[in-house]
Amino acid sequence: MKLGDLIAIVRNELDDDVAPYLWSDPEMIDYAIDAENEASRRARLLIDSTTTAICQITTAAATAVYALSPLVLFIRRAKMSTEDYALGRVAVRDLDYRVPGWETETGTPTHFVTDYETGKIRLYPIPNAVGTVKLTVVRMPKVDLATINDTPEIHPRLHRSLRFWMMYRAYSKQDAETKDDQKAGENLGLFEAEFGRKSSAIDEEWISREQMGDPYDGTF
Repeated sequence: MKLGDLIAIVRNELDDDVAPYLWSDPEMIDYAIDAENEASRRARLLIDSTTTAICQITTAAATAVYALSPLVLFIRRAKMSTEDYALGRVAVRDLDYRVPGWETETGTPTHFVTDYETGKIRLYPIPNAVGTVKLTVVRMPKVDLATINDTPEIHPRLHRSLRFWMMYRAYSKQDAETKDDQKAGENLGLFEAEFGRKSSAIDEEWISREQMGDPYDGTF
């Protein structure tokens, strides 16, 4: 479904399909961007293993820390391209406890550390050669919706459900002709029934740093 079609559906349900509109086109586009971002965060909808700029890190000898794409919410899997095994996930506190002097060890990486530096991944041991780390990540949409011909990146079967967040935002607009707390609440409830409750920043940061369990349990 294209953005223009989604906006038309929302305008029809809002009874706002004749100009001059109560909600402008830029407002509708902003609501749609917000809807896709919220859906992606709440339901962990976008899993990526192939986008080079996001899922591939080129290592250098003697360099341990590498920046992640700001679109990455969680790392589900990391693997050196030349090795058969996936890298283990480990926390700084565990390395401090189990491997004294770990910060200076070099070799072929066997683990990755998620709580060493915000927005980055640290490899252990420090790579001693050029290599490639391949990631499987949960991420946000690569590009914001912008024109009526753009298509949301999440699965097409979910496109229509984005309308609930858009209407929640529309009915929350601070104006006597648009604000309706009851309808806003109803649409928020429908959105949450489809995509889940809000994924807070504090929860996401904790999961990113501390989650050492099964990456396929739905948490991340």
